[in-house]
Amino acid sequence: MQTSAGEAPARPTVLWHAQGVIVALAVSSALAVSAAPQPVRFYVATNGNDQWSGSRADPNARRTDGPFATLERAREAVRDRRRGGGSVRVLVRGGAYRLAKPFVLRPEDSGMEQCPITYAAYPKEQPILSGGRPITGWKRGDGELWVAEVPGVKEGKWNFRQLFVNGQRRRRPRLPRKGQYAIVGPVVAEKWDDPQNRQAFRYKEGDLRTDWRSLDDVEVVVLQHWMEARLRIAKLDDAANTVTFTGGSWRPLTWSTGYVVENVREALDEPGEWYLDRKAGTLTYWPLPGEDMAKAPVVAPVLEQLVRLEGDPEGGKFVEHIALRGLTFSHATAPLPEAGYGYPQAEIPVAAAVYAEGARHCAFEELELAHVGQWGVELSRGCQDHRLVGNRIYDVGCGGLKIGEPTNPERDADEACRTLVTDNRVYDGNAVYMGAPAIWIGQSGSNVVAHNEIHGAWEWGISVGWTWEYVPPNRARDNRIEYNCIHDLGASELGTHAAIYCLGLSPGTVVRNNHLHHVSASGYGIILDQGCCGVLVENNLVHDTDGGFCSNFHCIGNVILNNIFALTRKSQMHRYGDNPPGGFELANTNIYCRNLGYWKEGKLFSRDEWLDFATVQDFNLYWNASGEPVTFMKYSLAEWRAKGLDRSSVIADPLFVDPDNGDFTLKPESPAFKLGFRPLDVSGAGPRE
Repeated sequence: MQTSAGEAPARPTVLWHAQGVIVALAVSSALAVSAAPQPVRFYVATNGNDQWSGSRADPNARRTDGPFATLERAREAVRDRRRGGGSVRVLVRGGAYRLAKPFVLRPEDSGMEQCPITYAAYPKEQPILSGGRPITGWKRGDGELWVAEVPGVKEGKWNFRQLFVNGQRRRRPRLPRKGQYAIVGPVVAEKWDDPQNRQAFRYKEGDLRTDWRSLDDVEVVVLQHWMEARLRIAKLDDAANTVTFTGGSWRPLTWSTGYVVENVREALDEPGEWYLDRKAGTLTYWPLPGEDMAKAPVVAPVLEQLVRLEGDPEGGKFVEHIALRGLTFSHATAPLPEAGYGYPQAEIPVAAAVYAEGARHCAFEELELAHVGQWGVELSRGCQDHRLVGNRIYDVGCGGLKIGEPTNPERDADEACRTLVTDNRVYDGNAVYMGAPAIWIGQSGSNVVAHNEIHGAWEWGISVGWTWEYVPPNRARDNRIEYNCIHDLGASELGTHAAIYCLGLSPGTVVRNNHLHHVSASGYGIILDQGCCGVLVENNLVHDTDGGFCSNFHCIGNVILNNIFALTRKSQMHRYGDNPPGGFELANTNIYCRNLGYWKEGKLFSRDEWLDFATVQDFNLYWNASGEPVTFMKYSLAEWRAKGLDRSSVIADPLFVDPDNGDFTLKPESPAFKLGFRPLDVSGAGPRE
């Protein structure tokens, strides 16, 4: 038999006794299917018992067997059963489970690709895994206040900074009631960056007081432009009006918009406020109208983390093929270090309620994670090939999802990468730490973040990349940010920087088909920040934002193509920066083509001076719907074209169907089509039902 090079010879066909052969094969296949092990099921219930077998969903009539009482006992049963092979499913019945410690999964708890291990909610029931403790025994105090003694607080065994009543977060008293106090000046006026100015400042007389109760429990929160410093008072000098803290900030404290003061007992004078007196061991609360303190559930967090997946990347031992599905995680605390807290950007050091390190091929699906004081989920060192699908992450103290690390892993095995993040709803964050994104991707590549909805008090909707320079390698590459709906950002006092934010070398990263709208508090739709290189930004609809698009500091080799930037309040575009060190003259060599700009207020460019950077900018459409003439910085269109820019671009009405009501569909006669613009369809942005 002749074969071509590299081919295996064809197998001869058996023609005799064909019927018998086929029948034998069919019988053999049927036996193989019937012999395949069925998934083993264990059950956990609030009325269970860890001495039982866990093989029943309900206790039997004699109460001699039934479900387990704890996840830990179910985990032990899974380990034993896993030795026999096959898939194992742990079904958790509805109700509240008070965790005494984080639920930990290690390499010995792993499943296999064909035999995964699943911890899931029992069908149509809601199990709540809580790291909190109920507070009871409320008694009427002075006026509208109610007081409860809290065991363990006076003894120093328990301290908490969050409180939840009727399933809702309540606030600590703060000053001023609205707005911020101004910092009067530095303590070392001669040198603004003196280390002392990072740990102290001068304040206006009366804003801070030495006679406040438990001054060491007061927190001073300095707002520092996309970051905060949350500090403890070490010394207050009434005579000099200076405050010194136990630790410092990354920046001089005067580089600030102002500060607020939290956890001041004397400021407790409104419904919904509470104060924990650690020395007395008592909790004081002013109920909201209609709250009955004899019935209202009050919970404070005890645990810092609720779930931990603990692998060992260095030892080559990973937690693998485990799924968490349909569970609810609530109530985790975030202690403030004695030295306070201050980090330059994105609040990365803050811990997460659900944490994974050295885990692979795991799934987090249809979870509800809420009422925690820190990040929601963190996939740290060595976390690869995970799925986060269909989750709700909300009311978190910091950010929603953190992927990767700020430092660049030396080994491929240590990189967190290839995470699928789809169809999630992430909202109402930054309740404690105000400078975090809803989704953060650091030194991590080949992630897909798609079809998510993000809204609320986030500093960034999605932040991708963590390198400020050209030279260092960056693992944040080949990330896809697409079909996300990010809207209504800017609710916190720190404000919002951007709906989508890219940073550093990012070859292969794509930002496309996203719907970004209603971003306030000086926020942009899309920012390519320092050192961004190799990013494709295309087919995005950005409207009703303070700023549309920003290319900032040393950006090269990015393509911004076929986007709509509409109804921005301050500027359509912000181009800013300087050339990289060493005389590299290609800063801001981006391609900006076939984009539509439409505005009624503000201006096209945020700056008026010309930055002589080589940028390909053409085939764009610009229109000021207010009737004011369109200018390009301080230049006319003719002067602008003389610089080699926008030579084929036009100033014309794009003819949107109804832009004031959010319909940016182009009419058939739109001049944008002559420029090669392709119509956008963002109807698929956001979670798929």
